[in-house]
Amino acid sequence: MFQGVEHMFQPMARQISCPSCRQPFTAQVEQIVDGERDPSAKARLLSGTLNAVRCPYCGYEFRLSTPIAYHDASKELLLVNVPMELGLPSAEQERLIGSLTQAIMNSLPQEKRKGYLLMPRSTLTLQGMIEAILEADGITKEMIEARRKKLRLAEQFLQSDPEQWQALAQQHDAELDEEFFAMLTASAEAALRNGRRDVAQAMLMLRDALLSLSSVGQRLLSQGAEEETRIQAVVDDLNALGNQLSRETLLDLAIRYVQADTTDRLEVLVGLARPIMDYAFFQLLAQRIESASGTEQTLLKMLRDHLLDLTQALDQQTQAMVQQAAQALQAIVNSQDLDAAIRARIEDIDDTFLSVLSANLQNAEQTGNQAAAARLRQVMERVMDILAENAPPVIQFINQLLQQPTAEGARALLAARAAEFGRELLEVMNTLLGELSARGRSATVERLLTLRQMAVDVLGDVALQEDEQSASAPEPPASEPPERKDGIILPFSARKRPRNS
Repeated sequence: MFQGVEHMFQPMARQISCPSCRQPFTAQVEQIVDGERDPSAKARLLSGTLNAVRCPYCGYEFRLSTPIAYHDASKELLLVNVPMELGLPSAEQERLIGSLTQAIMNSLPQEKRKGYLLMPRSTLTLQGMIEAILEADGITKEMIEARRKKLRLAEQFLQSDPEQWQALAQQHDAELDEEFFAMLTASAEAALRNGRRDVAQAMLMLRDALLSLSSVGQRLLSQGAEEETRIQAVVDDLNALGNQLSRETLLDLAIRYVQADTTDRLEVLVGLARPIMDYAFFQLLAQRIESASGTEQTLLKMLRDHLLDLTQALDQQTQAMVQQAAQALQAIVNSQDLDAAIRARIEDIDDTFLSVLSANLQNAEQTGNQAAAARLRQVMERVMDILAENAPPVIQFINQLLQQPTAEGARALLAARAAEFGRELLEVMNTLLGELSARGRSATVERLLTLRQMAVDVLGDVALQEDEQSASAPEPPASEPPERKDGIILPFSARKRPRNS
C-alpha cells in the first residue's frame, strides 16, 4: 500500500486545553513542513490553517502556538520559528531548533544533506516565516502589500450597503481584477472549511455581484459561458455516439473538430475520453496518416502532434495529483486522530483522492490485509461524513435525496424542502448531471434524473423557467465503473464555477 510515496512528516497527537472552556482534548500538531515534498502542508501554512483547531466541546477555534520548521530543498531554504509567547529559555530554543533540523536531515538521502541545513534561519514571527517563503517563491513584499490592499477593499465592500456596491465597483474597477476574484473564492472556501458558512455566503454573494458590476468580472463571465458551451458541445457529441463510441468514432470526431476549425474542443475531448486514447488509438491514427496524402495527411499529422501534447500534459497533471493524493492519504491513515487529520487536509480531498483511497482499499481486500482494509474503510466513512458536513446546503440536500430508500421518501422530502432552494436546486442538479455523466457514474445519473423530474413537479413554474434556460441533461454513458458510495461529492470544478446570479 502507498507504493512510491516518500517519507513525510506526520502530525503528532498532543493533549491540549481549550483556552475558552478549559476542556482538555487531543489535537494534531504539525511542526515540520516540507514545501517541496508536501505542497498541501505548505498551502496550509501560507493560508493560516496549519495547526488550526476547533474545540469539540464549545466550538472555539484557535491556532496552536508551537515551534515550526519549514524546509524546501529545491531552494536550499530552512526556516524555523519558535513563538516568543512560549517564553522558552535560549538553551531550550536551541535544543528545539537542533531537534527539528536533525529530523529534516534524517529524512533526506545523504547526497541532499547540504551545508544550508546547518544554518537554519530563525524568524521572529510566523508571519515573518510566511513572508520569507513567499519571497523565495518570487513573491515580493510589494506583491504581498498589493494583496493586503485587495483584502481591505473586499472588507470595504462587505461593510457597506449592497446598494452602494455598483458605485464602489465603478470607483475601484481597475482593482477588481482576476486576482481579486480568485481571492474572494479562496476566502469563501477557507471560511466554509472552518465552519463559517455565514462568512462564506457573504463572500460568494459579493463575488457574484461584482462579477456583473466590473469590467474584468464581465469578461470572466463571458469566458465561463464560452467554456461551458464548448464543454457541453463535446458532451453532446459524445452522447450522440452512444453505444457506437469506439476508437474509430472518437478519431472521426477529433478529425471533424480539426476540419471545422474547432480545435479548442480537442482539449475537452481529451479530458473526457482519455482512457480510449490509448496505444491502439494512436496506431489507428498512424494508419490514417499513412493512407492519406497532401493536405489531408498534413492535417492528420497536426492532429496527432496536438493530441500527443494534450494527452502528455494531462497524464503529467494526473500523475502529480495522484502522488499528492497518495501523500495526503498516507498522512491521514497514519494519524492517531482521523477527524483532525482529515479536516486539516480537506482541501486535498477530491475525486483523485477518493480514487486513490478506493484503489488502496480494493488492493488491501484482494491481498487479505484485513487490518489495512479496516483502517481504510474507517477513513472512507469519516471522509464522506466530513465532506458532507462541509458541502453547500443544496449539495447536502441532494445527498439526502439520493440516500432515501424509497421514491415516496424522496418525494416527501422534496415537498417539504425544495422551495428553500428553488431554481438553485435545479441548476446544481444540472451541473451534477454533467459532472457525473462525464465521470461514468450512470447509476447515480439515473437516480438524479428521476429526482430532478420530481423536483420539477414540486417546484412548478420556477422549474419551467429553469428548463427553458438550461440545456438538456446528458444521457448516462454506456459503461460505468463501480460506485464508491451513495451520494455526491461535488468537486470542485462545479463548486468553484462562478455564475451570474
